[in-house]
Amino acid sequence: MKPANSAVLNQGLMTTVLDVVSRQLPAAGTDCILIGGFAVNYHGYTRNTLDVDFMIVAQQFDVVSQIMKRSGFTNIASNNNVAFFNAPGSPLRVDFLSVDGDTMRKLLVNAIITKVHGFQVKVLALMDLIAMKVFSLSQDVDRRMGKDLPDIAYLSVINNLDLESDIRPLCNQFGTRKIYDLIQHQVEALRTP
Repeated sequence: MKPANSAVLNQGLMTTVLDVVSRQLPAAGTDCILIGGFAVNYHGYTRNTLDVDFMIVAQQFDVVSQIMKRSGFTNIASNNNVAFFNAPGSPLRVDFLSVDGDTMRKLLVNAIITKVHGFQVKVLALMDLIAMKVFSLSQDVDRRMGKDLPDIAYLSVINNLDLESDIRPLCNQFGTRKIYDLIQHQVEALRTP
């Protein structure tokens, strides 16, 4: 018996994931929003990502876990605000980050509904995505510098965001002056011919 082609295997798993988030979770009363690298790609900055990230309400973790397990995934790890799933034999990981209900309601209001491989999916709005990345970067600059800072900078340039009116308020609310300075430096370097 030949080993399964990993691209075909991952495509099949991605179809399963999209079915879970677009059909099964909503049928169980659970909303989720696509975040992370796939949301970054949606908003115009294409980069590789090794996982698929979604945001859910913290109280819905048990429902998500049951549906993911029923769909062939195992819960490989979890902590107080994130759960990691994968399918045996696949490098594809699916992460569910949790937030409180009020935050989720605010994010859902701005979420963009789009089709991904024929499945209707909610994607985090651009400014909410950048706010999340500013917050993440401010929590652990050394660990998040290589991913979140370029994401923020490229999304800012690609989407013609203004540093003062768009990015500074997010840094004031979710980050620090140091984070703003890092972003400003990176964006200015990208915009310099």
